[in-house]
Amino acid sequence: MPLKELAQPARSAIAARELLAPFAGLRFGAELGSGQEMLCLPYDCLTPELEAKLRKSSLNAIYLEEPKPRLSSAFKLWSAWKKQGFLTQDVPSYYLLIERFEGRERIGLLAMIRLSKEVRPAEIWPHERCYRRFIELRKRHFFKMRFHLAPIFLVAEDKNRELAGLLSALALKYAGIPGGVSFPASVFDGVERALYPIGEPGDACVLAGALKPQDGFLVADGHHRFSAACELAQEGLMSRTLCYVTSSKSGAGLLGRHPPVPGRKALKGEPPGLEEIIAGAKEGRLLARKTTYFWPKIPCGLVYSEL
Repeated sequence: MPLKELAQPARSAIAARELLAPFAGLRFGAELGSGQEMLCLPYDCLTPELEAKLRKSSLNAIYLEEPKPRLSSAFKLWSAWKKQGFLTQDVPSYYLLIERFEGRERIGLLAMIRLSKEVRPAEIWPHERCYRRFIELRKRHFFKMRFHLAPIFLVAEDKNRELAGLLSALALKYAGIPGGVSFPASVFDGVERALYPIGEPGDACVLAGALKPQDGFLVADGHHRFSAACELAQEGLMSRTLCYVTSSKSGAGLLGRHPPVPGRKALKGEPPGLEEIIAGAKEGRLLARKTTYFWPKIPCGLVYSEL
């Protein structure tokens, strides 16, 4: 999409109830994160060795994603971070995330999924079976923490490549602009990341148009978090949940072979292709847990938001 189209004036649509909406995120100041590993993998990808490395940084998201000795420890730490002024709040924004690894680049957005008390969003398609005990664990985590930190990974079908083109244009426009934050290559995946808030009304309005659910979104990762959030919404305890979304046409990162998962053996054989997964998910077909593996994972701690 030409850059000149990004500057068109805001329209009333930006205030509409979009499925994927901007939010006023909370982030650490750049000076606090200098030289520290701030990010961590989701709880089900952590190993004891990785946990030990990440806990060397007092501001790492692992203290919130995998709190010890109990969940209340994380809420107390979060309250302390706010009280000490470590966190600053943005204006309502989408967040552009640029990831670079192995000579490749993936571009996506962080946003909020709006949830309803009545029904799950029909435009979002899970593709893996969930288990009750893991849903309950995530519900308890949400309820005790009272904030969002681990994004649900969505892949837009994006048939006309509208979102893919827009993401590329935004990356050219925002890269290097003051206000973003860079995360050096992480100890857990070697990925370099840069995050840019997009709060300018014209750009946010164009994004809102590209994120309308005419094609729909596959849940690539975070099925239990998504199920937990939807159930809490139906109970009147939650109205939105954090997500990352990229286009199926812009390198979603479905690995050709499933690597080992901590505590589990690697699954044998090739996973289905992305188009096949999307087609099955749209029809309601669910695969066994961990049949697919999208990489890089979207880490916790890029940006926070309170419930």
